[in-house]
Amino acid sequence: MISDKLRDRANTFAKEIQTLLNRTIADYVQIKAVALSTGDDRLFSLGHLLHKSTMAAQRFPLKPCRGKAELWMDVSFQLRLDAEREHLMVQQSFVGVFGSQTAKHGLFHYDYERNKADGYPDAHLQVEAQSDLFDKVNNPRTDAGRSFPQLHFPVGGKRFRPCLEDVIEFLIVERLVESKDGYEKVIEAGREGFRKNQLKAAMRRDLATVMEFVELHDLRSRA
Repeated sequence: MISDKLRDRANTFAKEIQTLLNRTIADYVQIKAVALSTGDDRLFSLGHLLHKSTMAAQRFPLKPCRGKAELWMDVSFQLRLDAEREHLMVQQSFVGVFGSQTAKHGLFHYDYERNKADGYPDAHLQVEAQSDLFDKVNNPRTDAGRSFPQLHFPVGGKRFRPCLEDVIEFLIVERLVESKDGYEKVIEAGREGFRKNQLKAAMRRDLATVMEFVELHDLRSRA
């Protein structure tokens, strides 16, 4: 059975993501947390209007700075507890921006898949664009038919990948979407929390470096 700890923390995380989106660039987003019915007792899926019958998150509309255009955002997460069953951990995440509710190709998307098995970076960015230079350097013998949008740009790895707040800020500062008053404080608070959590996770997995830092800066004697 799903542990109460995982359920409670997944629901809390869903509310945080929902609040972040609705206070910066979206309206009426409803992030739902649903336990995956795969026999895995340690996995939750999160997304807008996610329903257990489909397990597919729905896209939600943004307000482009150019009023006649359409922009839709796709945000989803899979969460589980870590190996110690103590801390919430992102297993997978997807953040993309598209031109319609059903379009297969969009502006860009950020993907994260923990321990990705196909050789591509766990955390990566793919951009829907064209490049004459890429067409020249792409090897037709080994990669015939490969396009620029299929390139996986690494973005910080497991610990220091971009967060949802970074993507929201990008859309605003590049004048692609309209923002809400006070969005800066919302973004900065969320990003600070994300970075602290990632730092704590890195410290838990590398105690030797933590102790080295403590000894180097003589923190024990100052405490």
